[in-house]
Amino acid sequence: MIRFENVVKSFNGRIVLNEISLTIKKNEIVGLIGRSGAGKSTMLRMISGLALPDSGDVNVESKKIGYIFQEPYLMPWRTALGNLYFTLRAMGLDKNAYRNIAMTWLDKMELKGFEQYYPGQLSGGMRQRVAIARAFSIDPDILLMDEPFSALDSGLKGVMHSLMEKVLSERPITILYVSHNPNEVARIANRICTLTRDGRLEERRTAVVPCK
Repeated sequence: MIRFENVVKSFNGRIVLNEISLTIKKNEIVGLIGRSGAGKSTMLRMISGLALPDSGDVNVESKKIGYIFQEPYLMPWRTALGNLYFTLRAMGLDKNAYRNIAMTWLDKMELKGFEQYYPGQLSGGMRQRVAIARAFSIDPDILLMDEPFSALDSGLKGVMHSLMEKVLSERPITILYVSHNPNEVARIANRICTLTRDGRLEERRTAVVPCK
């Protein structure tokens, strides 16, 4: 589903990805951890086509990619429902179809009754749930998660992980989950990789299968 082959990337003369090779199979969940600036987000950008390697290859078998960021990046002038509508309309769906899909995913994120609330009327955790609903609503083959819960307190993180676990049990998907916190990714990841200070990829002892 996703394959990095001997990928090298540098910024201003500093190598952040050094001969990276990684294969993520269909419906596999891989956690990627490392210090800030290690190149984790750069790998996500390469998968989504927003960045290119200096050398090596990145192969992605699907273009149906959902993205969950640290910040929800909702349009403040649109309701929770309207934020999903905007994305689904862009896919060319008719009104009945995208309304049903949007309502279904907001319900899965336990936001029933909050569909007509604007982002400014929602808590941080609720805004992030809208962002997750938006990412899943496009029926992606691949989900990229970039520090999605780092801005939330520990209690909310637990709630969000429980919701993710429930959704993933019903709808398996290929995920690359980036975080600086190994305890966060360990809850749902099949294996965990670490980007080291010199830009190399290493398997953590807690990983289920090797990171290669």
